Amino acid sequence: MTIQPQIIPGNAETAASPSGLTPQEFSRLFTRYREPFVGIAASYLHDRAAAEDIVADCFTRLWDKRCDLQLTEKPEAYLLASIKNRCLNHLRDKAAHLRIEQKMHEDSYRALMTEIDILDGQDMALLFRDDVQRIFDDFMRQLPPISRNIFYSSRFEDLTYAEIAEKYGVTPRKVKREIQKVLDIMRVSLKDYLPIIGLLLWLWRS
Repeated sequence: MTIQPQIIPGNAETAASPSGLTPQEFSRLFTRYREPFVGIAASYLHDRAAAEDIVADCFTRLWDKRCDLQLTEKPEAYLLASIKNRCLNHLRDKAAHLRIEQKMHEDSYRALMTEIDILDGQDMALLFRDDVQRIFDDFMRQLPPISRNIFYSSRFEDLTYAEIAEKYGVTPRKVKREIQKVLDIMRVSLKDYLPIIGLLLWLWRS
């Protein structure tokens, strides 16, 4: 399901609200973050349609409640926290339903509960801290140029191993090794950010 941000006519174009959210700012948020937020939600729900519904509803609720909200964080952080909570509720409802009906294999049920625990422990506001981008950039600058270039092409240009190999004049096998090497280093150097590293890459590629 796709929604479009509703711009309220008249004085709403310039009217201030306790949240500080103007129609222009809401439109910017919607345009910039809708797709990556859907991708993040879908990565947990494994259900694109449900993810789109949750994200659409969270955007709508943010706009509807703008006059009552007094945000102490960036609107995008508030939105992502709302989406996280809705995803958690969705997963918990699914787990409870399937558990009751005994239609889920025990291993699958444990996997779903692990997914819930991981999502529940993530601090979504961390994604929007001003120093997170700097930390990631510093990490990438310390990598050998070929490792950095291959990783960027893989994560931010959506190229296949074969395409990356042709671009940099190496073999697809070397491309795979370099990407794995960067991920291994990342697990050590950015260990404090590991729970959300996949989400960071989702946002920064969009």
